[in-house]
Amino acid sequence: MLDTNGRNVTDQSISPVMVVVGELNVDLILEEINQLPEIGKERIAKGMTLTLGSSSAILASNASMLGLDVGFIGRIGRDAFGELALRSLQDSRVDTRHIIETEGLTTGVTTIFTHRNDRGMLTYPGAMESLVLDDIPWDYLHQAKHLHLSSYYLQSGLRPSCKELFRRAKQLGLSTSLDTNWDPEEKWGKDVLDVLPYIDIFLPNDHEARLISGKNDLDAALEFLSQRAGIVVATCGAEGVRAQQGDQKLSLPGLPVRPVDAVGAGDSFNAGFLNRYLGGEKLEDCLHYGLLTGAFSTLGSGGTSAFRDRDHFRRFSREMNAH
Repeated sequence: MLDTNGRNVTDQSISPVMVVVGELNVDLILEEINQLPEIGKERIAKGMTLTLGSSSAILASNASMLGLDVGFIGRIGRDAFGELALRSLQDSRVDTRHIIETEGLTTGVTTIFTHRNDRGMLTYPGAMESLVLDDIPWDYLHQAKHLHLSSYYLQSGLRPSCKELFRRAKQLGLSTSLDTNWDPEEKWGKDVLDVLPYIDIFLPNDHEARLISGKNDLDAALEFLSQRAGIVVATCGAEGVRAQQGDQKLSLPGLPVRPVDAVGAGDSFNAGFLNRYLGGEKLEDCLHYGLLTGAFSTLGSGGTSAFRDRDHFRRFSREMNAH
C-alpha cells in the first residue's frame, strides 16, 4: 500500500540500524556470450538471469540477510521492474517504507554480459536519477545508527547534495560509508573529495581509488584518500583487500573459490564489512568477514541469490575459517 507521496506503507516498524540511500534497479544478466557485442551484429548468451540489481540494493539485501536491520531510501517507477525490486528487498526483510514509487518514471535496468573471465555493463538509470535531498525523511534517518550510499556517480539528482546529506547525518550522530562505484562518464569529478571528510568508511575498488585520487600507485592512493576519510578500504578482486586508517595499513589475501558469477561481489563485501563494523569489531575482523561474504556471493548467479541459503553460508564460513 502507498501513501499520498508514493511511499510504501508496510508493517515494518523496527527502527533500522543501517539506512541505505541509493539507486534501485534490476539486473538482466546475459551469461557467457559467445563473442563481445558489436554494432550491427547479433550474439548469443548461454544463460539469462533477471534479478534484483544495483549496488545499493544488493548491499542492503545481503546485509539484511546477514542479520542487520536495514532500511532503504530510493525511487522506482510504478512498473514490473519496480515491483520485482521492491518484492526482492521485502523478501530479504529490508524496510521499504521510504522507497517512492513514481508515476511517469520507469525503474532502471542494468544489462550485464559476461564473456570468459570478464564482464561489461549497460545501465538505463530511470527513476534513480530523480532521487533528491528533499526525498530524505530525516526523522527516519535519525532513528538509525549508520548511513550508506552507493553509486555516487550514477545518482545525478542526489550527487550535488551528497556533502549536505552526509554532513547532516554526522550531525544526527550517525556513522557513514560511501562506495562511489564506477563513473560511466570516466570524468572522476573531484567533487567527491569534498564529501570524504564526512565519511567514516570509504569503499572504492582498487581502480576507483587510483582514479579518484589521481595516483597511479595504490599505496599512494590509499595514503591520499585516508587523509580525507576515516577508513579507506580498497577491494582488489581475487587478490583480496587493502585498507588504511591513519598510519595503520592492512592487506588480506582473497579466498580461494570457484566463482559462478562475480556480479555484486564488491557490494557483498561491503555488506559483510559493515555488519562487523557496526557490531564493534576491529578493522582486521571486518575485512576478513567482508572477504568471506564477497567470496560467498560469487557462488550464485546475480548479487543476492547465494545469500538465500543461510545453511550454505554457515557451512562455507566454517570451511573458510578452518583453512
